[in-house]
Amino acid sequence: MKNLLTYTVLSSLLITGLATASEKKEFHDADPRNSSWRGGIGASDSGEIKLATGGGFTNVFGDGTQTNMLLEYYTDSQNFRFRDIHFDERFGGVYLDIMHTEDFSDSYSVGYMLPLKSEDGTLWFPSVNYAYVDWNTSGIGNGLSDVCNNYVDSEAKELCSSLKDSGITGKKAVETFLGDDMAQLGTVSLYAVKPWNETHYSVLQVNSGKSFDGVEMNVFNAMWLQGVRTKLGDNVLNIYVELKYDVLEIEGKNYNPVSETGDAKSEEAMATIGFDFRF
Repeated sequence: MKNLLTYTVLSSLLITGLATASEKKEFHDADPRNSSWRGGIGASDSGEIKLATGGGFTNVFGDGTQTNMLLEYYTDSQNFRFRDIHFDERFGGVYLDIMHTEDFSDSYSVGYMLPLKSEDGTLWFPSVNYAYVDWNTSGIGNGLSDVCNNYVDSEAKELCSSLKDSGITGKKAVETFLGDDMAQLGTVSLYAVKPWNETHYSVLQVNSGKSFDGVEMNVFNAMWLQGVRTKLGDNVLNIYVELKYDVLEIEGKNYNPVSETGDAKSEEAMATIGFDFRF
């Protein structure tokens, strides 16, 4: 976490001394090629607070190039996400995406994104990606142990009783169920921006993937964002409402005393209202 913050600060100091080779192109605020510096805050329906900061620079690696960074931090769960993306108008965009989920997993993704634009002004960014997921079996096991120490529902009671009778620790149960401590996935994504007019716009993002090595898992994510662009002094302020839906399916190995299939599925829906300040 400290290394990422240091990298962001050093990059911002370096950027102030770089001169662009040609006039800076203008991009929509929701366009990932937009290199303006930003700061934002959002609050979900569950009370989770997200802080975001980032920005980038243009034409440093030649005319028609943009390099952007974005760091997001969640104050309640202490999760964070860092993205670094480089666009070149000659071939498209390549990016790195690092996500840390406290006591659950770390994931590292790389991908190729192709910017497209339809006649009605909609921006399309399809991408193909590779992801590596490093499961924190100790953290998940500790969480399972905490559940067993404070269980209140019948399903948890059945699971915890089975673990106690067999003498299996939470960490060992997780390792046995997952069958591995990592997974490699191939995913495809689509990010789209629809500007309705100068102030209103919509964003859609869909991602789907399946593992080909390690833990057998499927992922699906969908996001819809409705934004309003306005002015705050001489700067731009975006106000948005975001709806997200995430699905994670795991085909467990050999151990699940509750489910006869040995599979696990997690679904989560979340609504967020937030502000994105551009300067």
